[in-house]
Amino acid sequence: MIELRRDCIWLAQDGGEAIPCSVEDLTFEVVGGAGTSVDPEVLRNAAAGVLHFFKAEQGKVRITLGEFAEALGRVLAGLGYAVEVLGSESEGSEAEIRQESVIQTTDLRAVAFAAGKMGELDFFPRLRTLLRDQLAVAPKAVEFHCLRPAVKQLLGRKHWTKECEDLEERILESLRGWWLRETGKRDTRLVVR
Repeated sequence: MIELRRDCIWLAQDGGEAIPCSVEDLTFEVVGGAGTSVDPEVLRNAAAGVLHFFKAEQGKVRITLGEFAEALGRVLAGLGYAVEVLGSESEGSEAEIRQESVIQTTDLRAVAFAAGKMGELDFFPRLRTLLRDQLAVAPKAVEFHCLRPAVKQLLGRKHWTKECEDLEERILESLRGWWLRETGKRDTRLVVR
């Protein structure tokens, strides 16, 4: 088997064969033209995070288009985008991407996962950008969940420690401060679980 570029993985075909495929090509296959409604940097980082997940964390060298589509959909959903992957196992699949305007929900584990090895250095800017983007659609509430699992993921901990507690408090303080500056007098709730 030939060694692939770092941004590639083997894509399993129906006949049992596999072809090398770049994460960019996979993303285009899954999202297609609907990707224009997602910030290209968010889409690029989400796809890179999914690739890292399969290669580094799962140790997989071969995946199906459906596996990639499902994982990318989950990451984008965690970042506030509702993604419907149409026919993920068939050729020419496209996704419909829309943002909900009533309640913006984000899984903080996905944000921590997307931050990768940069950890907090990448997590906080992502989180602030995400909050701004969510408030831009004037939702009734912005909800972040899975804070503690995200903190443990960022710190690489299996058990809750004093360091985890400190990071949790910094995240909460940052979210509160950004939320107050961004909302002004709007009636939008901030929920962190």
